[in-house]
Amino acid sequence: MKVIIAGCGFVGERAADLLHAAGHEVIGLTHSPESAARLAMAKPWRTEPCDISNSAAVMELAARVNAGSIDAVIHCASSSRGGAEMYQAVYVDGMRHLTRAFPTAYPLYTSSTSVYPQVNGETVDETSFADPDRDTGRLLREAEGIALAAGGAVARLAGIYGPGRSFVLKNLLEGKAAIEGNNGQGRILNQIHAEDAAAALAHLATRRLSGIYNIVDDAQMTQRQCLERLCAIFGVKMPGTREPDPNRKRGWSHKRVSNTKLHASGWVPRYASYFDALRDDPDLAASILDLVQTTGEGPSPRQPNIVLIGLMGSGKTTVGRIVAQMIGFQIVDTDHLISDNTGKSIPEIFATEGEAAFRLHESAALRSLLGRRGCVIATGGGIVTQPRNLAILRHLGYIVWLDADPERLARRTAANTNRPLLHGEENPKAKLERLLNERKPLYKGLADLRIQTAELTPQETAYGVMESARVFFAKLKK
Repeated sequence: MKVIIAGCGFVGERAADLLHAAGHEVIGLTHSPESAARLAMAKPWRTEPCDISNSAAVMELAARVNAGSIDAVIHCASSSRGGAEMYQAVYVDGMRHLTRAFPTAYPLYTSSTSVYPQVNGETVDETSFADPDRDTGRLLREAEGIALAAGGAVARLAGIYGPGRSFVLKNLLEGKAAIEGNNGQGRILNQIHAEDAAAALAHLATRRLSGIYNIVDDAQMTQRQCLERLCAIFGVKMPGTREPDPNRKRGWSHKRVSNTKLHASGWVPRYASYFDALRDDPDLAASILDLVQTTGEGPSPRQPNIVLIGLMGSGKTTVGRIVAQMIGFQIVDTDHLISDNTGKSIPEIFATEGEAAFRLHESAALRSLLGRRGCVIATGGGIVTQPRNLAILRHLGYIVWLDADPERLARRTAANTNRPLLHGEENPKAKLERLLNERKPLYKGLADLRIQTAELTPQETAYGVMESARVFFAKLKK
């Protein structure tokens, strides 16, 4: 199948990746030549610049790509948060131009569940009333009509989230969240992970299904239900309430969107709920925490834990146990978590799955600690090598780097058979020197405190960790 995807943004790019991986020929359209060139350098599928709001540009594209050879056209373009004028140009005019230029292709238009204006918490499906009173909503419906009249389909997408994009979590962590109306319960949140949205578009297009389909996950919930769980996981205060904003671009609504029809067609979401995605998407929580930590207007929340980092043999587990005993915390070792979760020892994982798979297990173990408080967390020496782990480590608590010279570390680990990175032809001391050189900038950039342990006993090191953490958290409370 040869497919045009008009708009290679948050969902469109993912849909193009999925279709290409499945063996289909993909042509991705972007508004500007610059963005087309950038995508062309990163993607194996073809990219073309085309302003779909311009009829002549679309007809020129049709001639260039041989319109008769195109099997499907997916409209995924965005209005770039513009108003009614942009909706008219990008959605209505764009859809009309595409169907005229590619009359034999199956058309799929990506719309929004915002076209359902219901406000009483009722369940809506594809047959429900969808006649919004705002110009933007009416223009979405007009674009839908063009696709349907041409024998195609409409995908009504719920609120899209994914790595780098989750307004619910970002606003909560930045202190901007509020529960809107509905007697303090807030509106119902209908959401869909970007990967599942892209998979739904690929599903509809490859099967040439016609009609309207709601693209939403299986677990709609009120704002209060969602925020209460997020507050427990990320250790922030529950936000207050406010009246619904009457100036929302697509209006305020309160309804539960059904995906029964889409399920019946054979689609199954990878992430059945937002909280499944927080647990299983390796980049979702980490990317939002990183956004807040690097671009947020206020300090990012830090949890009341102590996190120990450093090379293998630096004493993280030994010191961690002593600190935990001193202050009544629980000791948690990420390597032990991995073994418990997989049923395998660390050497077994390296031997049967490789280091890359181990790092995924390590990131999953770290994510599982979100929501834990009162812990001393001893981490693996290489946990800092995965960028997705850094923001979570910062969020989890006060970070102490236990530093020791490679010669001392080599002596400490000489008899330990549970260190797969030290096995092999490379001399252990040389390997530790290399690892320290590679990881030292990461340890340094992440740590709140560095303790050089060469001249200290484990008890002395533990006391330093405990006292510095006490001062740190006392300052945070002020």
